Amino acid sequence: MKKGIDLSSHNGNINMSYVKSSGIEFIILRLGYRKNKNNIDKKFYENYNKAIQLGIPVGVYIYSYALNTSDALKEAKFVIDTVKNLKLEYPIFIDMEDADNYKSKKNVNYSTCIDICETFCNYIENCGYYVGIYANLDWLNNKINDSRLDKFDKWVAQWSKSCTYKKDFGMWQYSSKGSILGINGNVDLNYALRDYPSIIKNTKLNSLTSNNKFYIVQPGDNLTKIAKQYNTDWKAIYNMNREIIGDNPNRIKAGQKLIIGN
Repeated sequence: MKKGIDLSSHNGNINMSYVKSSGIEFIILRLGYRKNKNNIDKKFYENYNKAIQLGIPVGVYIYSYALNTSDALKEAKFVIDTVKNLKLEYPIFIDMEDADNYKSKKNVNYSTCIDICETFCNYIENCGYYVGIYANLDWLNNKINDSRLDKFDKWVAQWSKSCTYKKDFGMWQYSSKGSILGINGNVDLNYALRDYPSIIKNTKLNSLTSNNKFYIVQPGDNLTKIAKQYNTDWKAIYNMNREIIGDNPNRIKAGQKLIIGN
């Protein structure tokens, strides 16, 4: 069993070195959400890069605003387009809840929510990624409890001393009021009951058959600065990413995914 946290832009600026020194063994990052358009979490790339550089394994989740299976498919495609060049050693989760009453206001019933989960998970799985469903205990027991979803991993939110979910699950969010060095304010605390990195690598999921490292360009970056972080030469990075960068190595753009090498 490994101890981890989940993070989003709501957690503010993170000192990831302190987080690692606190004994955190994995992080599930909010990739973002899709509400009429794709919205990547403002801290997603920054938190991803910091974690990867420190060797902290990462997974992602998307907060679902899908109202039907067509929306669910768009959410799934958004996720795959965003992570296809990233290193994910933990699953991709769909966050199925209704914290802001968006679904209830749109009259989305629980049968549709089940369909949404199944559509999302099938697409992610068919793309070769390990997928799961995040929800609180009430949702899992009473709202999306359907045999069609039993084959997908579950991440159970139950803020208690023990998890009482009766079906199979691989992750447990046991607190929303954790205190972790390097993070201001409360943070969600989790246990991973499965060795996801080994499972994912052994089954060749999440595109982990390659040993390439990747970097997401941040505002103000240049190839020389990035090369220094990885103890390599800027020309080597440029030559591996010509199709992405273009003819001018000085014109890298924030958000670009660059191959760094092995």
